[in-house]
Amino acid sequence: MESYELLTGERIDAAAFDQREEDFIRKLSADAESGADYFDLLKRVKGPDAFPLRGGRITAAVARSPLYRIAHDVADRVGIVQGYLLDPKVDRSVVQPDAELLSLTEAASLIGITRPAAHQALAEKRLLGQRVGNAWVVRRSDVETFMRARSARPSGGATSEGARAELRSK
Repeated sequence: MESYELLTGERIDAAAFDQREEDFIRKLSADAESGADYFDLLKRVKGPDAFPLRGGRITAAVARSPLYRIAHDVADRVGIVQGYLLDPKVDRSVVQPDAELLSLTEAASLIGITRPAAHQALAEKRLLGQRVGNAWVVRRSDVETFMRARSARPSGGATSEGARAELRSK
């Protein structure tokens, strides 16, 4: 691979890639073309065991590296096709305010709970979400499912009048 053109139009020189780096980009690109899930690709780019991070964290140097930038661009292209990301060429004024993906803070606000409570619901798998880097992303439909399930169960503090009377008599 000699060079790669990013979504921004910038060309990245990839001629200095070693065989493992070329193989990683080639496999990532092939998986992207075969319809792999955006979040799965993103984990391979910046997840805990991501090859571009070489067992470390995302630092400024890693973020500037050609391997990381190309790999992230491959994943971003899939994110655009699958509707998770906005193509940089699209006018931002056409973005709908009720986007499908929400941050954990946005999801908590929509549900009417605190962010820590939403995080706890994620940990308990009562609310479905996806970890992307250091952040959680929640689909609006999963927030709505959580809200329906939450409203269907009796609240923790509410007891029937008979149960309250029984508690008072003890």
